[in-house]
Amino acid sequence: MTDEEASSKSAAIVQKVIKTPEYVEADNILLYADYCREVMTREIFDDAILHKKRVYFPRADRLTNTMEFYQIVSVRQLERGYMDILEPKEDMKLRYKFQPREDTLVIMPGVAFDTSGYRVGYGKGFYDKYLVNKRQLSTMALAYACQIVDEIPRDEYDIRMDKIVTEEIIYSFLRI
Repeated sequence: MTDEEASSKSAAIVQKVIKTPEYVEADNILLYADYCREVMTREIFDDAILHKKRVYFPRADRLTNTMEFYQIVSVRQLERGYMDILEPKEDMKLRYKFQPREDTLVIMPGVAFDTSGYRVGYGKGFYDKYLVNKRQLSTMALAYACQIVDEIPRDEYDIRMDKIVTEEIIYSFLRI
């Protein structure tokens, strides 16, 4: 994908996201800083701040392969961290850690997604570990249509998304 294609498709995905009931009704947005051609999230951040939502970004712990989310109000509060991905600066850890609430939407990236609602990331299981005891949170993955496949390998600890949003379609999955 060219830079222009990624930008155009990301913009189309963002427009779908900000119109979903999950996004509109959420007071808290757990967002990611896009990396390595992932769907771009800056417009979601800007829209969320404009609508007075609390926005949190993940900070990874390299030793445990876990992460926590911390509130930011400006992209200037981010710094390069794990795998050179932007994450909240170290001093943010002292103050603004996310406490799970039901009015929260977790927006996450991935490498590949399937039509059953599962995702593959970079293999460390950060999001699955984070979400394991937080199933009250609504989950939405952002993907380009070319990242959707019929089926991906999964383990018992993999968590299915509530929605996957692409530039072409929104996939919704019922929780059972």
